[in-house]
Amino acid sequence: MTLSGLLFQYSCSYGDTKMGAMDGIQGMVAGYFASPKGQEAIRSFLSSPQGKVAIDSYLSTPGGQQMARLLLLRALDGLNIPEEVKEQIRTALAEAGT
Repeated sequence: MTLSGLLFQYSCSYGDTKMGAMDGIQGMVAGYFASPKGQEAIRSFLSSPQGKVAIDSYLSTPGGQQMARLLLLRALDGLNIPEEVKEQIRTALAEAGT
């Protein structure tokens, strides 16, 4: 199965009210994404033209914007930049999210 197929399958099951039946598949998908092979597949997909279109499409939605803010806030902690710059970014993201 392709990465986009796995992502589609995972996203469809995420909102399913029968989550108990999907736990095994979700666990397998999460395990794959956490593995070196899965991470390389993700990098490869996100670097592809199809991946770029998918990301741009997702980021144009309100949910995509919210997810991007959450990821950026989380990523800031791991960046080697001055704390004052991090705080400026956090403030700008908070203002944009309101």
